[in-house]
Amino acid sequence: AHIVRLLEMNMHTGGYESIAAFTGDEGLELARNLGRDRVLLVVMFPGKDCISVCQELKADPATRRIPVLMLSANSEGQDKIDGLEGGADDYITKPFDLRELFLRIAAALRQVEILTTGSGTRLAVGNLALDGERYQASVGGKPLDLTPTEFRILQLLMRTMGREVRRETINEEILGKAPDEAGRTIDVHVRNLRRKLSDGGVEGCSIETVHGTGYKLAGIR
Repeated sequence: AHIVRLLEMNMHTGGYESIAAFTGDEGLELARNLGRDRVLLVVMFPGKDCISVCQELKADPATRRIPVLMLSANSEGQDKIDGLEGGADDYITKPFDLRELFLRIAAALRQVEILTTGSGTRLAVGNLALDGERYQASVGGKPLDLTPTEFRILQLLMRTMGREVRRETINEEILGKAPDEAGRTIDVHVRNLRRKLSDGGVEGCSIETVHGTGYKLAGIR
């Protein structure tokens, strides 16, 4: 509880309005009733674990656009991977610098702005279609359930069809991180995205790894 209160105080100092919750169920209820310009900062808490909370939010069309930042005292690689695979858009380990936290929040808010204003851009590759105005990716007309980060990575790859997108570009444009800060974050997001595209029945395109440097979407327009 004291960590949450400390974060709440620092959010106010940093110019952000914040509302605190102390259980998973309370956090879910608050997230479902807040306005659109929000980010959920999840601290490890008792009761419902943070990954379950994240999965419930991402499974609900009304809340899946909310970027989720997980804050944990555990810096073990597998825990970070578990958090990202559970749907988190970012994962921050303690101790952390408040300036870094604010930069991550600002990057997440940019995602909200981009996804809610929409660019009106429609893209299609194979049987995969992306509608930037409605924030929707679909396969043969059937919607794909993507997190904000996954959607923006896919949008970037589709816009640069056939060309390499370097990890540094994804880090800076989507996560707001310097290359040395991201670690395996991009790889986990891309792995989740590949799985969802495969499970969704995407044909005519695939995400390819450019060894050691980045990714590209290959296929037939």
